[in-house]
Amino acid sequence: EEVKMEKSCAEIRMINRIFNNMKKAIKSWGKYVPWPVVQILLRAGVDAEPGMKTKEVTIFFSDIAGFTTIVEHLDPEQSLLLLSRYFNDMSKVIDDHQGIVIEFIGDAILSVFGSPMKNPDHSTACVKAALGMLSALDKINHWALARGLPEIRIRCGVHTGRVMIGNMGFQSRMKYGVVGAEATVADKLEEINKNYGTNLLISQATYQRISHDAFVIRPIDVLRFSHRGDSPKAEMVYNVMTKDRLGTIKHKLRPVATLHMRGIRRYRDRQFAEALELFREVNSMMKKLMAVEEDPPAVLMIKRCETYLANPPPLHWDGVWDEK
Repeated sequence: EEVKMEKSCAEIRMINRIFNNMKKAIKSWGKYVPWPVVQILLRAGVDAEPGMKTKEVTIFFSDIAGFTTIVEHLDPEQSLLLLSRYFNDMSKVIDDHQGIVIEFIGDAILSVFGSPMKNPDHSTACVKAALGMLSALDKINHWALARGLPEIRIRCGVHTGRVMIGNMGFQSRMKYGVVGAEATVADKLEEINKNYGTNLLISQATYQRISHDAFVIRPIDVLRFSHRGDSPKAEMVYNVMTKDRLGTIKHKLRPVATLHMRGIRRYRDRQFAEALELFREVNSMMKKLMAVEEDPPAVLMIKRCETYLANPPPLHWDGVWDEK
């Protein structure tokens, strides 16, 4: 009887050990594969197989400004410490807004909202997450300063569009990813932040799907993207400045954003003298409100207005700046 009891206890201990090992394996799996994807597979009780579906999602892409230069002055261990803290805090913000991290590309982050977890308001969730990540930088930089590490700044791009999303690869090696022309737009938006001195740009498609009362947003420029075929249409790109306050008391930047929008409308209507004065006023207001030397987007538009007053654009001009 004692032998049977001991054998039963040994079997229970073995089952418990196997179960704990399985939990560790699943948790580890979730560190390589987006955790929602792991949960879906576990609930379905199926093997992961290659397969992608066309779906509308919102894609986020961010990059640390000048990180290549930053790491040149750091030991490898310091670089790893800084990146680890950065990725940890940014990933938490993305998770909190029902997004998933697709991958880390060097110091860049690619994430998606709206799949595999369904969220009809994925555009708003993504923009809120982007602003949350910008806010989280203050805490990261405070932590970095205490350890003799440099401050970091990030640039973000957000785009909503139809992409192929799902398990890509082959039977023995897969990753959850996105492909398609629309999948690269957020990356492009992140990059062109450099031209305007901004840190968060969203596409026209995203702008059309979010509540404009929830954020302080200003139009920045008209650009052509090649993601819409051989003859790309000129599209407006927007700068999300901050979240707006609820209630009757609006954010202090709301009047600036409204004024900048008026300036852009005059600019597109070829009323460059009026647009010039509006952008000068925007620049003046931003200096006072944000205690900055100048407002880069307004200064850029001032220079363009002055250029077009001297040399007007072609008759059928679509609003896109011709650098030539």
